[in-house]
Amino acid sequence: MDTNHSDFDALEARLTDPSIPLKSARHVATDAAASAAGREFLLREYGSTEVIERAMIAPGRPHVGERSGASPAVRGRITPTDYAAFKKLEEQTGRSQSDLVREAVHQLLRRHKLIS
Repeated sequence: MDTNHSDFDALEARLTDPSIPLKSARHVATDAAASAAGREFLLREYGSTEVIERAMIAPGRPHVGERSGASPAVRGRITPTDYAAFKKLEEQTGRSQSDLVREAVHQLLRRHKLIS
């Protein structure tokens, strides 16, 4: 299906126009019936249970480092001036606070020769 912005604009207009009635749902599955319907849909789309399992994405953020499970977390407070500069650095680099903190900790550990 070839779609473009005008198709989505038309759809948005139709769905948000209060003078156009929306069709009510014919059948709403719940509980076990919803689970079964979802499984049937996935099997139709993916073809097999094995492919579905490979396509599943683990919930949560990816682990940092080589272990599995939760990554160790460090928390600290900084001055408002440092925080403003830190936010500016975040904007300038486009990197997350977590990524910047990981780099800063790594540099500090190297400077103190605790890691190589």
